[in-house]
Amino acid sequence: MLLIFDLDGTIMDTWEEIKLAFEITFSKRGINLNEKNLRMAVGLPLNEVIKYLTGNYNENLVEEVRNAFLSIEPRKIKMFDGIQKVIDLPVKKAVLTSKGNLGTFRDLKYLGIKNKFQYIVTADMVKNKKPDPEGILKILENLKEKPEDTFMIGDTELDILAAKSAGIKSVAVTWGNRTEEFLKKYNPDFIVKNPEEIVTLVETYAHL
Repeated sequence: MLLIFDLDGTIMDTWEEIKLAFEITFSKRGINLNEKNLRMAVGLPLNEVIKYLTGNYNENLVEEVRNAFLSIEPRKIKMFDGIQKVIDLPVKKAVLTSKGNLGTFRDLKYLGIKNKFQYIVTADMVKNKKPDPEGILKILENLKEKPEDTFMIGDTELDILAAKSAGIKSVAVTWGNRTEEFLKKYNPDFIVKNPEEIVTLVETYAHL
């Protein structure tokens, strides 16, 4: 059995840092930040978030936001309550995130959970990012797992669509950056409202 996790909005609560980094950068440039639109853009690669918010791709702005992320001290990220029990389950686990290498490994190291995952795929490691199935297929190949024994756990439509395209099961979580009502439109295989429901799902499926 294999669990593939999204990071932001699924394992870790990074909203305060994300919002702060954009507030710092946009205020310097005199750009109005729409928090609702930012929330809906979380899950996309950073360059696509910038384009979603401003209507244009701006390489300098991308770099400024990235530098703002890296400058935030003290860190404001934390793991969601109850998620530690999920990543402690005795099954194979992997990460598929739209974050690049730098942000991903920085966050995993900060939270002390990098060694909980047998394989990690970032935005820098694939040509086609979520909702394309490339990242999931890469994980399946490297961990020698079958699609029918694999679950993608995430908080956005990108995770659900990637799972469907890869032929694996999708588990949508409601504590992240999308509402339950929004996620239902994409027909995930499961919708969970707290991490304990993932534990129950895994224990039932894997007979732990």
